[in-house]
Amino acid sequence: MGKSQMRLLAPELIPDSLYDKVRQILRLPEMLACIYRAMIVSHGLIPLSRSRDPKNPPIGGINKAQTDQHFAQAFDGSVARTQLALLDPKSDVSSASNAFIKALSGNKICIADAPCGAGASVMSLLATIAELRLKSVLPRQPLDINIVGAEISEYARAYAQEIFQKMQGPLSEQGININAQFMSWDVTDQLSNTALIRQITLSSAGSNKTLLVIANFNGFLSQGGKQKKADPQLSELFRHVSLTESVAIWIEPAMNAAVSEGGLLHRIKNIVQNIMKPWAAVSVNVDSSIPTTSLKYYHPLEQSEIINVRLALLRINLGRYA
Repeated sequence: MGKSQMRLLAPELIPDSLYDKVRQILRLPEMLACIYRAMIVSHGLIPLSRSRDPKNPPIGGINKAQTDQHFAQAFDGSVARTQLALLDPKSDVSSASNAFIKALSGNKICIADAPCGAGASVMSLLATIAELRLKSVLPRQPLDINIVGAEISEYARAYAQEIFQKMQGPLSEQGININAQFMSWDVTDQLSNTALIRQITLSSAGSNKTLLVIANFNGFLSQGGKQKKADPQLSELFRHVSLTESVAIWIEPAMNAAVSEGGLLHRIKNIVQNIMKPWAAVSVNVDSSIPTTSLKYYHPLEQSEIINVRLALLRINLGRYA
């Protein structure tokens, strides 16, 4: 999981545009940071972005006020957390970094981002890969991506759709062609989950692999017993995605609620191992531990401000994809 595993992206190859090696601080991909800055201005969210409280970060919600607060105060942290998982400068989460690099190296892929929020995780992955291509760290092989973004908040989906539209052109310049659909998804509802699985099945047709990204979900699941209601749908989601060559990566802030024994990521690991037991023909590889790492990143709006980001994750290889 960590420093003993051979890296597909050697840390010394990470360009200065993504990582200040001297100060050991991440720089968010400028492609995405530029779009985010413009949207904060155009949506009138500058005052909200300047009133963030690091001790009480927003977890988002369904209504517009909750969505705006999360977009203005936590979107950049979510981008940085996923970027950290991909770049992994300290080689603490190498299994996930390798999985991301392998999945996004080229050819055709379906990415299911659930919950997608305003698109922070999937757009962070794509903008970072594009920057690595721009700096000739990764080859510019054709990469065709079908994105399925699933999110309960219509306002968050609208932000995600806007970012997607603005990123299409810059990504295509690096050989990354994307098609995206953003749909309503309530993880506690069976019919809603069935609709998501159906869309993933359709979008993955003709793809070589499927990447399932689940990020920053603990805040939602910890409310009002939602975790217990969500478990059957999460089990079904993993079961159906495993029918293809696929890898799932679950990303959370490195807090006790996620990494402790009995915490969210251990619970998810047990769910996956239990549902796959009868499938002797399926090779399931789950991280034996919950790897964590942390870094700082430059605030995309106030470059003089440096913010901490902590990461915990679970990487799950399903089917024949390793």
